[in-house]
Amino acid sequence: MARSSLTDRLVDLRRGYTGENLSQAVPAVRAALHADDVRRRVAAALDGVGTARGLVLPDAEDDAQRALECVVFQAGTDAGAHLQLRPPASMLRPAHAFRAAEPGPLSRLHLTGYALGPLLFELLPREEDGWLAGVPGLRTRQHPRSLELVLLDTEASVVFAGVDARRFAEGMDYVRTLMTGRGLTGVFVDGPLSAAERDHLAEFPRPTGLGSALLRRPHLFADTPWVRSWSQGDTWWVEWPESVGVTGVVDRLLDPVFGFANVREVPGVAGGLGLSDGWRELFLRVVDGPDPAHEEALAAADWPEGVTGWGRTT
Repeated sequence: MARSSLTDRLVDLRRGYTGENLSQAVPAVRAALHADDVRRRVAAALDGVGTARGLVLPDAEDDAQRALECVVFQAGTDAGAHLQLRPPASMLRPAHAFRAAEPGPLSRLHLTGYALGPLLFELLPREEDGWLAGVPGLRTRQHPRSLELVLLDTEASVVFAGVDARRFAEGMDYVRTLMTGRGLTGVFVDGPLSAAERDHLAEFPRPTGLGSALLRRPHLFADTPWVRSWSQGDTWWVEWPESVGVTGVVDRLLDPVFGFANVREVPGVAGGLGLSDGWRELFLRVVDGPDPAHEEALAAADWPEGVTGWGRTT
């Protein structure tokens, strides 16, 4: 028999966006519905009267949190290329970095099994012979059962759940293996903002925009093999291979309860669809998928050092 309470209905809907389990989603939904006016507004929106976006699935509350979540989202999609090359390499196997998100004032993320090393490679700032890799101003704080990412001089925070000191060390093994293979000898930046980081930010400000809201909704793309993204300022482009249709994703991002706040559909590019809130834009499209006929050769390839940080039998 189908569950009928408002809470249960919202829990099921929220999990379709975040990938949370019941023990994570139920308390969050109950807390959101604590105020009677919120409950009435959400119930009305579910019945097609008005909207209640941001109440049951909140978005980032300030620019710093949004910026941090945007760079983490970007790192997550970039990590997909690393995950595709994990032996046996495959373009068809799911290559997502994030399994679930617990969105609140801050974001708590649950990683897929092999994602930590690639994420650390993409995120941790290091100075490499005149250029800066990683995210300037990002620092980590190790907790007993999690790793916290912060931006210097802000309150912004993203937590990687389940990443203890041992798992962090394993992730760094991947980073160092890949750096060695590529002949990189850079020094990881710690402490206050370095001169190199300051110069980099002056030339390349951190991305903002709707990438943060996508980070909080990772389950939207659970049925795609991978997702690619890139950004310029407040504008994002996101694509994935044929699997989940663009129209279905856009419809869910326009949902009156769980969609993006204050957005409307706008003309897309290259056959896709777009969303905008007037100054931030997101363009989504589906691209041709990989050819399954190439999978056997890809899996058998002997990758030279520097292409991948995985061991041959990872």
